[in-house]
Amino acid sequence: MPLSLLAERTRLHIYTEHFAPYTIVEPDGTLAGSAVTTVKNALELAGFEPIIEIVPWARAYEMTLTQPNTILFSMAKTPERAPLFHWLFKLTTLNYDFYTLDKPSLQLTSMEQALLYTTVAIRGSYEESKLTNLGFEVGKNLVLVADMASAWQMLDKGRVDTIFASHIPTQKTDKARAHLYKRQSAINDTHELFVVASLKTSKNVIISLKNAFNLQGTNSE
Repeated sequence: MPLSLLAERTRLHIYTEHFAPYTIVEPDGTLAGSAVTTVKNALELAGFEPIIEIVPWARAYEMTLTQPNTILFSMAKTPERAPLFHWLFKLTTLNYDFYTLDKPSLQLTSMEQALLYTTVAIRGSYEESKLTNLGFEVGKNLVLVADMASAWQMLDKGRVDTIFASHIPTQKTDKARAHLYKRQSAINDTHELFVVASLKTSKNVIISLKNAFNLQGTNSE
């Protein structure tokens, strides 16, 4: 089927969340960031209209897990998630660890130490899964929130001691605050970040999108 006809007959649902600098939701609601640019370019190359919706991660994850012709970015690839989605394109590799406010008295050099403090993660995220596997428990030393902005706000306000993250947000409005945080060395956890599609997505759509991503680089799988 010609790409133009395929795109005309297929409506894609494309979801993401604010995750600077890869996905940035500007104050006026427009989207920016390297991941947004990559995804939009691939959609346009494949003939699809690049309409991207901002949705809370847990909801977006569930819809991509269950609905046809659904795209989600950016998702950390894990052994548990690998069979659940089509992995269209690798955006980058992230290194996770615990971040705290920059207090000389707070030093984390092991998971045993990290477990003594309260941390925050996004509900339904890779971070939540990783933390629970490491021994964190909701209601004890783990707090779950809806999005990344809320997670960092919890740390800023002292409602949690740490946040498990890959980096300090680098949106323009965040740069002036970056010096307030300190990356600890309790764990060095590395994962690749992908654009994924639901398993119920049309085979022809998967092929056309992978081809479009391949025109931009060599990271697709």
